[in-house]
Amino acid sequence: MATLSEAQASAALTLTTAFKTKQNRDAARIAALIALYYQKRVNVEDMQSVEAWLDLIVPRLIATSDLGARDAANFYSGLRRLEVPGAEAFDARAALGMVDDGVRKSLLAVGPYDYMNKASSIREMDRSPLQTKALLVEAKLATTKALTAAAVRHAQAGGRQTIYTASEEDRVALGWVRVTRAKPCHFCAMLASRGLQYRAFKEGAFDLSNARFTGDGDAKVHDECGCCLKAVFAENDPVVAKNEVFTDLWERWGAGGGDAMVRFRRGYDKWLKTGEYISWDKANEGLRAA
Repeated sequence: MATLSEAQASAALTLTTAFKTKQNRDAARIAALIALYYQKRVNVEDMQSVEAWLDLIVPRLIATSDLGARDAANFYSGLRRLEVPGAEAFDARAALGMVDDGVRKSLLAVGPYDYMNKASSIREMDRSPLQTKALLVEAKLATTKALTAAAVRHAQAGGRQTIYTASEEDRVALGWVRVTRAKPCHFCAMLASRGLQYRAFKEGAFDLSNARFTGDGDAKVHDECGCCLKAVFAENDPVVAKNEVFTDLWERWGAGGGDAMVRFRRGYDKWLKTGEYISWDKANEGLRAA
């Protein structure tokens, strides 16, 4: 089993940080473009205007996801050469096509369609024309924010899937680990607390990793998520070690039955803001026991 030297661990962190920074920068760039055109140039109540906007930005969103997939394949290969230089050859394939024309439905739902629902409710209110106009402006701003967040998630889909698939297929990889922002949200911190996610086909894999979380897929993300994935080739992987703080926090608030996710969020959000570790009982206050 591979063990990283201090120099390898440091170089791996540098490579991972550079990859994560580029993924987030590219996603933020396309999300900003989508939001700018939507906010400034789209008449949301004119479907011809909406369709013209989608025709312009959807191909660019697809291209960003595919670019991220290619970058991720290069990152995986570079990381593998660094951490296990003598290993058998492995070709990390870019997960192209993770975002396709079907993304139009997602963008329509969180943007124009949600705006139309909001606008309909606003117009039913007993408000002056000036107040109605102001509320409609707020509604478009709200849907612009939602669009931006969704676009970030879609833009990074190819990169995440590339790392996930390569880690599953590569017999040298132990699995993958979640790389978070410096101060992730409670959802990402909770998922990062799982630590190393072992290859699914490895015997006893799910006995070795923590099966606390359920639902479709392992590499869960949310809109505007800033996390990426990193392949793990050694037990002393530096990112796995960094994520131990989240594991400790989960054990402090998440364990013990009841609504663990709500309890963890209460404890984690308090800790993030103040550095204070509230008690399990305080975090559990008012929650129904399982």
